[in-house]
Amino acid sequence: MEQYVVYVKDMLSPIMDFLENCGYDKHTLWGNMYNDFSSIMRFYEKLGFEYYDPPVTKKYINEIWLKYQKGEISRSFYLKIRKAGDRLDEFYNIGKLDLSFNKKQSKFILNDENSKLLSSFLNSRDFHLNTKWDFAWAIRRYLHYFEKRGIHSVKEIKTKDIREFIVDTGSKVSSGSLHNIFCYLRKFYKFLHSIDDEIPERIPLFSYKIPRKTSIRNPITDDELNLIQKNINTSTDIGKRDMDIIELGASTGLRAIDIVNLKLTDIDWLKGEIHIFQSKTGKSLSLPIIPKTGECIKDYILNSRPKSECKEIFLREKAPFTSITAVTVAYMFNKYCGKAGIKRVAFDGKGFHSLRCRLAKNMITAGIPITTISQVLGHTNIETTKIYLSLDSENLKECSLNFENIRLERSELL
Repeated sequence: MEQYVVYVKDMLSPIMDFLENCGYDKHTLWGNMYNDFSSIMRFYEKLGFEYYDPPVTKKYINEIWLKYQKGEISRSFYLKIRKAGDRLDEFYNIGKLDLSFNKKQSKFILNDENSKLLSSFLNSRDFHLNTKWDFAWAIRRYLHYFEKRGIHSVKEIKTKDIREFIVDTGSKVSSGSLHNIFCYLRKFYKFLHSIDDEIPERIPLFSYKIPRKTSIRNPITDDELNLIQKNINTSTDIGKRDMDIIELGASTGLRAIDIVNLKLTDIDWLKGEIHIFQSKTGKSLSLPIIPKTGECIKDYILNSRPKSECKEIFLREKAPFTSITAVTVAYMFNKYCGKAGIKRVAFDGKGFHSLRCRLAKNMITAGIPITTISQVLGHTNIETTKIYLSLDSENLKECSLNFENIRLERSELL
């Protein structure tokens, strides 16, 4: 992309103005960030460069990294300078800063040939953003695996190489992830074969059936949810925000990603309804808001939400006042679990998503039809909803067989 000539000394003022407009405190800006940017600019001055050039900034960051490695500076100082360098690069490249906190970066860096192939594939279809990232992750992982072994082109990948990849990857990821990787690579190879018939047909190698676990762990109970909510200080702005998020998750079953993406215009206050397009499926969903939850959200918006141009309802408590992420919600929920004395272990099913499972379980035990539950959860396939039937342990017990009048003829069963 063609770059314009930009004087280094002309970059600082618009960047500082931009950050101030995003809500950063002036003391933070001029007492801390200004010094970080100035450190980089002094390096340019030392070299005698007037114009901004990303490789020059990278050279300075590398020097700071070496000082950190030698123990001459702290890690926090290195990270501050690196962040300042990233912001200068971004402002130089696109003329503004992206403070969304939703950037996804891959650790699987590819060579130019493979990067172009991946880009061509991703641009060949109309992917949902999350689906596009999933495809990119799987294909990057695949191609990077071979690049590390000296295989730099898909035409050079042999059958035995793919089998080694499958064995290696299968030992590192879950069966569900391996199933998805197979699915993505089948479509990738179908695309490759359509643009170059010299690329070998590899789809059969990724057609083995991988069983996917569908078990649902016991979710947060009503008592545990009450304990969590009692430990939220709703006299603070952040406490009100966190309570609203948990209330929404518990009463509507919305996923964390859909809650953080919820915009001010998504709520119809006259009808008491939420109208969204789900991030996972892209399908529209309309749900009622119970009065208690609605009043809590109103209070947050009117009295506690930071003033911001951001369209999303739930914002960061500190500048920049942008929308929070699903990761923030997961961390927040886990924090309140700890305060409530709920001990968490990995994959225990007690995370924020368990509020969705809890709602499904409560509706099932209340005798609500599975079709209605499917609509509330926004499922496109009712089979997905049926997985939650396993949570209704009481009714499942009634379905179990009674062996009282069945004669046992195998001695080892006695």
